[in-house]
Amino acid sequence: MQKMKVGDTVQVMAGAEASEKTPATKRGKVLKIDREAGRVTVEGLRLVKRHLKKTPQNPEGGIVEKPGTIALANVQVVCVKCDKPTRVGIKTEGEKHQRFCKNCDALID
Repeated sequence: MQKMKVGDTVQVMAGAEASEKTPATKRGKVLKIDREAGRVTVEGLRLVKRHLKKTPQNPEGGIVEKPGTIALANVQVVCVKCDKPTRVGIKTEGEKHQRFCKNCDALID
């Protein structure tokens, strides 16, 4: 079972996007996970600019901002109950696997 899934709320813990002053602003929803490269795309974080040329499909062209990738090791899942970044554990009950917060033992799924 995967410990991080698309749609989870994560907080950046290290790197250029990390901030100790206002950690809540460095949170976002996971849009895409690239497990081979060990990278994750988070909504609204690590914005990169892409310069687009004028084409028949895009007559305006211009500069477009889109979210870049962050290393998977630099983000942590935010618990829904305690609202803190946490490590994720997996409980197995029969054939069911459930993710839980290691701080407060609340179920994440």
